[in-house]
Amino acid sequence: MDHEVMRRACVEFRVKLRRDTGVNLTATTCEALLETIVEGEGGGPDVSLQTDPGCFYTSMGVAIEDQTLPLVLPDHPKVAWFCYREAAEVHRHPGGMHRLAECYYAGQGVTEDPAQSAAWYQKAADLVGDATSKAAFGSFHVTGDPRAGIAKDARRGFALLREAVEQGCGEALLSVAQCYLRGMGVEKDAAHGVTLLLQATTQDDSSTAMAQRLLTVCYMEGNGVEADTAQAALWCQRSADGGDAQAIELLPVFRTCGFCGRTPARQHCERCRKVRYCDTTCQAAHWNRETDPHKGH
Repeated sequence: MDHEVMRRACVEFRVKLRRDTGVNLTATTCEALLETIVEGEGGGPDVSLQTDPGCFYTSMGVAIEDQTLPLVLPDHPKVAWFCYREAAEVHRHPGGMHRLAECYYAGQGVTEDPAQSAAWYQKAADLVGDATSKAAFGSFHVTGDPRAGIAKDARRGFALLREAVEQGCGEALLSVAQCYLRGMGVEKDAAHGVTLLLQATTQDDSSTAMAQRLLTVCYMEGNGVEADTAQAALWCQRSADGGDAQAIELLPVFRTCGFCGRTPARQHCERCRKVRYCDTTCQAAHWNRETDPHKGH
């Protein structure tokens, strides 16, 4: 990058950052930060401040938020939020808009504000057609979110999610599957929901582990598929291996005896295929116990 362009960019960045966040970077740190992004470090591609400033500030925000830069920045969540805001407000970058919405919803680097989050998701969806933002905005409507000032409109939400799926958004496919499983915004079709979840498990993206966990629940409850504890345990293990926190917490259920609570529970009830037991002794005791016998289920 031209040295004079870099100097002006650093001055503007430092002044606005200090004014809007209170974070005061030294000139040396600021220049090193901008140069790092230009050179393609910090886990992102080489981007140009001159030719694609929106992508530049979004990439810088991601690198700062994920702390992949070879720099130590004070209040890095605030700096990341500022970068996303620059990308979104000044340069209308879809990635910046989506990241800014996430910051407002989670209160990451800025005061939590679900209404602002929804507004930025809508802008990214309406103005630039961003599929991930369209999916997020659709999800707001499927369930409704009083904190964001959005009333429940499941049909509208489902329509937005379908559009996002057509644009190739994996997270939206997962949400559409849940709509079919629960009958939200569309007539309930649990079997089709399971089919979509299976499709989502092949995408190899951030939604894969969650799709596997949802399949776990489907097999546990017999929703859209015949109840099968063995299959539930298999999908739960895959989801846990993928890092899904809820699957990791759920996994011990498949290894715990439904009667005595001990582990490991090596066999399951052939009737419900949900409850596992240490052995036939525990299974028989649970089946016929005086209080809430399992045969009643």
